[in-house]
Parts: sequence; structure tokens; C-alpha cells
Amino acid sequence: KGKGKGKGGKKEKDLTADRSPESLFEELIKAGIALKVSPMSMKQFTGQYSYLGSQELAQKKDPAPSVADVRRVVSEYCILPLGSQAVHETQAVHVKSVLLAGPSGTGKRVLSAVVAHELGANYFDISPRNTAGKYTAKKGLDGVEGMLHKVFKLARLWQPSVVYIGDAASIFLKKKPKDDKFDCTRMKKELPKVMKGLKPGDRVIVIGSDNNPFDTDLKGLTSVFQKILYVPKPDYGSRFMLWRKILVNNGAQLTPEFDLSSLAKISEGYTAGDMESVVMEVLTERRVQTQNTKALEVKELVVPLSKRPLVFPERELEFTAWLAKTPLGKRHLKILHGEGGDDGDGKKEKKKG
Repeated sequence: KGKGKGKGGKKEKDLTADRSPESLFEELIKAGIALKVSPMSMKQFTGQYSYLGSQELAQKKDPAPSVADVRRVVSEYCILPLGSQAVHETQAVHVKSVLLAGPSGTGKRVLSAVVAHELGANYFDISPRNTAGKYTAKKGLDGVEGMLHKVFKLARLWQPSVVYIGDAASIFLKKKPKDDKFDCTRMKKELPKVMKGLKPGDRVIVIGSDNNPFDTDLKGLTSVFQKILYVPKPDYGSRFMLWRKILVNNGAQLTPEFDLSSLAKISEGYTAGDMESVVMEVLTERRVQTQNTKALEVKELVVPLSKRPLVFPERELEFTAWLAKTPLGKRHLKILHGEGGDDGDGKKEKKKG
């Protein structure tokens, strides 16, 4: 019983047929898995296009995406298809999942929340850190299988929905760390199964993020995530825009003597998260009130900023090398060097003639 054959083969068994959707949703709210996201829009993900990228492409170099590139791709893969059934149905490839990889503090989780808020979508967080100690039974509805069943059942029933997975690559680690506090690999077998249950017509997107994906099993990771997008630290133009926006939003009065250009230059290697933390640290309520007698100076921000870890070029190269090993990364490099590629799903094109 509960099984039948259709176009996709065996029909998925409903493990909670005796439960109302409302009771399942209440359960996930209490477990801290179904969440309400704060109001935010894609405009808040501040940054501009990199005008040097076209020069690098002309030299057959692969430029890092700019913040504006990331905005565009996330909108194309996540927001437009989920926001419109017509757009969703006309997708050349049904994109069910996107992994955002990049240094810590670049706004990967924020992007997932932006997608949910822009769409008015349900938001489920099944990150290993968030689900640790929950649904710990070895089998059944009180285990990881039951948790994923409930999340994806509601996500499909009440579309559009965003399912977020932080530290997503840790689920497919080649070797489980001894000090693993979150049982990060426990979804390794079940997650690919529930992903197969998402069919064209389901306006559900799984968005993962990770800042340290280098020791993961790529085969397992790409069995869940179709698209992998690098989210870089901001370039000079984006840093200039970010500093101005964050400072003004936190009550700064920028005088003509405040050298925003120099601040953007010397903050090379820092992320948007670093900038925001520094501004909030410096612009206390008292400091905001004393600006009329003592204008804000760049050096006030430089000192606390210098105490934060940099994203060194070596770290960026590590991400570039890792991305080049992924199926999409290999295809991209082939196209870049004029060697052709595949059809976008990892399948090689057939030779004609």
C-alpha cells in the first residue's frame, strides 16, 4: 500500500498521511527548522560589476564573479523560477539546488534569506548545526528520514519554498571529524533521495552554503547540488559602495575630509561581514552623538579592522582550484579555452555527422 507507478517510477510513500500539514508545520516551528526571515531585498546585497572581468576573459583567464554577477545568477536560478510558474515551466534545465561557496562573511546565508523574503516563501533551515540534537532516532519519523520527509512534504505542498543548508559540504565529508559536534554527515544517504523527489513544477529551491568545502566528496555533493556558485570577497568598487552604505545606515556623518576611497583601498581582503562588524563596533550610540564635535575619521575604523583575519589570495586560489574540479567547473574551463563542453547536465555532447 502507498506505492504505485507513475511517470517517475515508484510513487513516494507518505509517512505522515495521518497528520495535517498545519500540525507538521507547527512541529517544525517548535524545532526551529521552519523560520521567519527578516525583511531584506536583493538591493541590500551591495556591489557592482567588475569591469576588469572582460579583459581577463579576452586573455582566456577565468575572472572571479563580482557581487553584481552573484546577484544576477541567484535571481536567474532562484528568484525568477520560484516567483513565476510560467518562468519555472520554461526553464531549459530544472534547477532544484544551488551551492554558494566562498569565504566566511561574504553574505551566503543572507542571500538565501533574501530569496525567501523576495518571494514571500517558506524558509526551512536543515543545516547540521541547526538540526543537531533534533530528530535523533535511528529510523522513522523521529529520525533524519522523518525530518527530511516533513520538510520537503511541506515545501512542495506550500510553494514557493526555500530549504537552506549551511555548511552543506560537511554532509559529504570524506572523513568524519573526531570532534564533530553536529553529526554533520547523518543526512548523507537520505538527502539525495529526497532531492530526487523534487520534480519539474515544484517551486522549491535548496540553497546550500559553505566556506570550507575542500575535503568533501565531490560526487556526493554534486548529487545534491546542480549549480555551484562562488561568492567572492568584494572588489574595490563594491567595497567603496559597502563602506558608504554601512556607515550611513549606522548613523555616520561623512564629511568631505573622510577619505572613503582610501578606506576602500586599504580594506582589500576583508568581507562585507567584517566591514559591518567594524562599523557597529566603532559607531556606538555615544560616538554617533559626538560627531558634531569630533568628526568620524578613517583611522577609527582601520584599527579594529586590522585585528580581523584577512582573506588572503592563497585562499581565493584554493577556491578556484576546487571549483575547477567540479563538473560545471570543468565544463566552464573547456568553453573558456574553446574546447566545447557538455549540455549543462554533465553529459557530453554527441558528435554530429
